[in-house]
Amino acid sequence: MNGPQVTLAVKQFTTAHRLILSGSPLQNNLKELWSLFDFIYPGKLGTLPVFMQQFSIPITMGGYSNANRSVVATAHKCATVLRDTINPYLLRRLKSDVKSHINLPSKNEQVLFCRLTEEQRSLYKSYIESGEVKNILDGRFKVFMGLIALRKICNHPDLFDGGPKHFGNSDLANLEPEEEFGYWKRSGKLIVVESLLKLWRKQGHKVLLFTQSRKMLTVLQVS
Repeated sequence: MNGPQVTLAVKQFTTAHRLILSGSPLQNNLKELWSLFDFIYPGKLGTLPVFMQQFSIPITMGGYSNANRSVVATAHKCATVLRDTINPYLLRRLKSDVKSHINLPSKNEQVLFCRLTEEQRSLYKSYIESGEVKNILDGRFKVFMGLIALRKICNHPDLFDGGPKHFGNSDLANLEPEEEFGYWKRSGKLIVVESLLKLWRKQGHKVLLFTQSRKMLTVLQVS
């Protein structure tokens, strides 16, 4: 059975209550949100065509960089109505709830500013002067596309331009470290991470490193 068939099948069950456990109750895709909610409370958000017309399309239009004030205001109003409609049926686990059941030390958050390496600076400058950024500023491309590109450059230049193509090639095992993919000294962030890890190791700390992409995990692994 495919996805639509499964959805139709489970909606046929006669039950006193219906529950959905989701890590993202407010989905990035509003059509997916409607599908989940229509399972637990059929008809509450109307039919899919009506939901798309009254909520999804106006909210999406308001998120575009070239949206005017009227469109943005309409999107905000629709999002507010949608939020107020579904909120009574959502049970959210808050960080304060978790903290009351487990013994964790107080959070100490420190924000570190890392200088770009010369290679990163060059890539950064070239990108913000590129045609892609011009299209973003003119509203033809989404801002998110540009933010992803800039984040890659700031994390490590190899994430943006692909870096050395010979990473993992056994025939080139005698390459200098700086010629390998993900070499840590070519990233301002990794230079800072390297110095922190040395310090924390001397102090006997345990460390967890989080990234927002698997490619960055690969860079950390080879650094």
